[in-house]
Amino acid sequence: MGAAMRILYPVLWARPGRHASQAQTAATAAALGRAGHQVTLLVPQGRRDPSLTADDLRDWFAVEGDFRVIQRPSRWQGDFVLRTLMWLRQVFRDPEVGEADILYSRVPAMVGIGGFAPLPFATDHYRPWPDIYPAIRPTVRRTARQPHCLGYVIHSHYAADAYVRSGVPADRLLVAHNGFECVGALLQKAAARARLELPGARPTAVYAGRINAEKGLDTVLALADRRPEVLFVLVGSEGHGQIEQAAARRENVRVVPWVAPEALAPWLCAADVLLIPPSSEPLRRFRSCVLPIKLFTYLAAGRPILAPDAPDTRELLVHEETALLVEPDRPDAAAAALDRLLGDSRLAGSLAQNALELAEGLSWDNRAEKITAFLRQRYKQMASGGERPTYGGGAPAFSAPRNALDP
Repeated sequence: MGAAMRILYPVLWARPGRHASQAQTAATAAALGRAGHQVTLLVPQGRRDPSLTADDLRDWFAVEGDFRVIQRPSRWQGDFVLRTLMWLRQVFRDPEVGEADILYSRVPAMVGIGGFAPLPFATDHYRPWPDIYPAIRPTVRRTARQPHCLGYVIHSHYAADAYVRSGVPADRLLVAHNGFECVGALLQKAAARARLELPGARPTAVYAGRINAEKGLDTVLALADRRPEVLFVLVGSEGHGQIEQAAARRENVRVVPWVAPEALAPWLCAADVLLIPPSSEPLRRFRSCVLPIKLFTYLAAGRPILAPDAPDTRELLVHEETALLVEPDRPDAAAAALDRLLGDSRLAGSLAQNALELAEGLSWDNRAEKITAFLRQRYKQMASGGERPTYGGGAPAFSAPRNALDP
C-alpha cells in the first residue's frame, strides 16, 4: 500500500449532532486527512435530511483536515440493529467501494457482518461489546479472523480486554486512545470568569459533557449538597431533564446549555477543578461512558481533575500525579478530595501541569499515526497471506456473497 490510503468511512447518522460518537468520527476523519490519506465519509440521506458538505462538518465539529462527504439516498439511518445492517448492505454495494483501499467505520454491526465486506476492513469501537452481549463472542471472534479483517481499533484497554477474552487474535487489536480537541489559548482563571460572568472569588468546579442520568451526575449533585460554598457548573444541557430539574433546586449548581467546541475553553479555564462524576454507574450499569472523551479535553485545559478510581480512568490518570482519584459512589470521599484540591494550591498546580504534559501525547494526530501504522502492518500481513487486493476502480479483491446480505 502506498503512502496515502483511500479510506471509505461510512457513518450511521444523516446530520451532525452532539453525540460524542459523531465528534470522535469527525476528529478521526480529519486527523487521517491531515496525515495525507484520502478519506470519504459516506452518509445516509433521507428525504427530509439536509445536504451536507465537508465544510459543514468541519464547522460543526470544529475540526481541520481534508476529507470528502458523499451522501447516499437511504432509509437506513440511526443505530437500531436492523437499520445498521441494511445500511451496511447498501454500503457494501456502493460505487465508492471500487475506489477505496480500506473500509473503516465505528458501526458496531461490523463485528457481525464485516466478513461480507467487499474490501479489507477495520472497525473502531469504544464499548466492550463482547462483555455486554456474551452471546456475540463467537461472532466477534469469527469476524476478526476473516482474511480481509485488518482488525479492531479499540478506545481503551478496558474495552479491548473484552475482545481478548473472546478470542480475538492479538495482532488484530489496536488500543488507540482518543485525542483532545484544541482548547486554544488557555485563559487565566480570572479572565475566563469575567467573560462568563461567574463569581471571581467563589470556588468553582466544572463538568462539561452531556447532561443526563447515565453520566453519574447524581454523584455531582450529592457533592454539591456537601459543599454549599462551592459553585458547581454543569455545561452541556440539551433540555430540562431529571438532572436539570434536580439542579434547579440547588443554589450552588448552575446548568449551562450545550456550547460549540470552540466556545468550551473559557468554561474549562474558569474552573478550580474539573469533574468526572465519581460514579460507577456509567461504566458498571450503562457501559456507555468508557474513558469519556471529555477527559482528553480536560487534560489539555490545564486544570486539576477529580475523577473516579475506575478501571478505565486508571489507564490514563495516576492518583496524585495527574488527578485525584476517589472511590466511586462515595460522596464524602469526593468532598474530601475536592477540599484538598481547593485548599492545596501546590498540589492543584502540580496535577494541572502533569495533565498538560500527558495531553501532549494524546492528540488526534497521534491517534491517526497509530491507526495508520496498524492498518499498514495488517495490510502487509494480509497481502503476504496470498490475498493481494487490486483496486483503482478494478474488481475488489473480496467479493461479498450478495445473496447472503439480502433480506
